[in-house]
Amino acid sequence: MPKHADPPFVATRELTVVGEFRSGEAAVATDLSGIASAAPLNRRRRKCLVIDNEGLFAQFATLDLDAARLEAGAVVPLLPADRDALHAIGTAPDTGDPGPDRYILDGEGVAWLGPHYYVTGSHSIHDWMTPQGKKRADYRRSAHLVARVSREGRQPELSFRLNEALQRKKAFAPYFRRSPDKAKGLNIEGLAAWGRRLYFGFRSPVIDGEALLLSVRAAALFTSGADLDAKTIRVPLGRGVGIRDLAMLPDGRLLILSGPASDATTGFAIHLFDRKRETVLRLGRLAPIDGDKVEGLLLAGYASAADGSARAELLVLADHPANGHPRLFTLDIPSG
Repeated sequence: MPKHADPPFVATRELTVVGEFRSGEAAVATDLSGIASAAPLNRRRRKCLVIDNEGLFAQFATLDLDAARLEAGAVVPLLPADRDALHAIGTAPDTGDPGPDRYILDGEGVAWLGPHYYVTGSHSIHDWMTPQGKKRADYRRSAHLVARVSREGRQPELSFRLNEALQRKKAFAPYFRRSPDKAKGLNIEGLAAWGRRLYFGFRSPVIDGEALLLSVRAAALFTSGADLDAKTIRVPLGRGVGIRDLAMLPDGRLLILSGPASDATTGFAIHLFDRKRETVLRLGRLAPIDGDKVEGLLLAGYASAADGSARAELLVLADHPANGHPRLFTLDIPSG
């Protein structure tokens, strides 16, 4: 079990946001939830893709580490404006609409796996209140999609195929299409890539103190009938602790941004997960700032030492503050 007697990581720099990130129809986003970059690691000025959980699109951004700026750029459509024009590989897990079925991607994770960016919806059910004061489930069919788009933001493709694995794998099936608010249902919040595979990180459920990852072949998600080769990975982060985002290190180990499986706004930490050895090490907690709910993680810099250790610079985005309140944290990575 990971140790919890660890020092806090305090932000080393706050970034200035140039321009505005959008969220649905809002002029300024307060729901940023993920960031990834196709640019080579350690390039000081990098083009990134940023997502939020309230729209049909992503948005380009330019990270300038020397100037300590994050510049908002062009919008990248992922879903068609007309839901009747939506075409996706695979079949939606249900044709019924038990709730309002809000038409948003509910984007929660983004990763680069050349030549595409991949964006995942939450694959989650949420509760809503009827005019009569009764709770009902909001299915949000569109939130059960995975999207991929080119480096230039063209040719978006959509897939429902991840739901096939979620309905069949023993760890996920009991929670599929159940609300995490009342029944600990599924809720994806992180995404990373390595080799030819995508790694989806789940905020919930947390089973006996273990958070869940689901790994699948990226190309198979967008090929009808192809073997997803889905694999469940359990990560002992502690009771009630889920995955909020993921960042892959150059050596294939995973940095996990952890946080409460509930909607609490404190208790966020960074863990190092060795996929080959199946070991996890808690590196430290993030010092809370104004109750921000930390949601996005980008490996912005990485410097290796002769003994195999490294120093990493992490860009963190938060859900709730305008434009994600981007901050940089520096931490030491032990040798593998």
